[in-house]
Amino acid sequence: MACHCKLHTDRTILTAVIGTAVIGTAVIGTAVVFYVIWKSTKEKEDLQKQNETFKQEKEKVEAEKEDLQTQNDSLKSEKEGLVKEKEDLQKQNETLKQEKEKVEAEKEDLQKNYDRLKIENESLVKEKEDLQKQNEIYKEEVEADFKELRRKTNTCGYVLGREWKPITEARVNVTLDPDIATPSLTVSEDGSRVRFTGDRSAEWPSVLGREGFTSGKHYWEVEVGEKGYWVLGVSTHTHEKSIPEKPGEGYWFVRLVKGKTCTAVSQSGDQILNLEKICKVWGVYLDHEGGRLSFYNVETRSHIHTLEGSFPGQVYPIFSPGSHDKGPLIIQRVQHTAVNVI
Repeated sequence: MACHCKLHTDRTILTAVIGTAVIGTAVIGTAVVFYVIWKSTKEKEDLQKQNETFKQEKEKVEAEKEDLQTQNDSLKSEKEGLVKEKEDLQKQNETLKQEKEKVEAEKEDLQKNYDRLKIENESLVKEKEDLQKQNEIYKEEVEADFKELRRKTNTCGYVLGREWKPITEARVNVTLDPDIATPSLTVSEDGSRVRFTGDRSAEWPSVLGREGFTSGKHYWEVEVGEKGYWVLGVSTHTHEKSIPEKPGEGYWFVRLVKGKTCTAVSQSGDQILNLEKICKVWGVYLDHEGGRLSFYNVETRSHIHTLEGSFPGQVYPIFSPGSHDKGPLIIQRVQHTAVNVI
């Protein structure tokens, strides 16, 4: 009985031990299972994270690849453009090179032409200077001969513009002085006209200008019209009111008688002027220092005659309308107009 009890007890203990062992084993197995599951889950999560990272990196790489492809396409286009521009520049360079060669050739031709023209121009300048010198010599000779011929012959001659201009630039307004005029003469209020209003006689009643001249050059113009008798000139006799038929010293004038006989009178003697026609407007030019009193046909601008001598001191313009008709002598007033030089 006792043995039976003991056996039962051992079995119970063995069963407990075995149960405990089984339970321990089961617990260990469960722990192992849980560990394995945890580890698998963690590895899965890590793998998922890595997969997401790889996916993001892949997407980034894909984006970078697309960007690089775009840049590559752009660079390719730019390269093609640059290649085309290079070709165009090479063509332009060839064209410019050809044009440069052409320009260089033209430049050489122009330089040759310039050198030739320079030599020709220098030659022409020298010829021009020589011709100018010859022209001046011929001009001086011709003018000298012309003046000498005019002086010797006292014939009328056209006055060139370069000679006429200084004459007319010396023009003055001569005013008649009624206080020293012969009573048989009537002087206008402005002193520009004088006419004979007395009885006909053989005398030469006269009137002087108010202003006398002791130096310089002076020019005035007188309209004689159709008058048959008159005297124009200068005188040093300030108190005589008539001109002697045969004046002595102190008179230089031209006198017209009967509308046809024109005589130049001075202390050197009388000289009849052979004029084809008596002009209606006379110019009187006094060169005091030069000792010359010249007369001009204003209408044709021609020289008529020149009286030469020495003027002692002050001389006055003198006028006589004669004593045979009532026509006036009219002093033309200065009009400030340009003188045409021919």
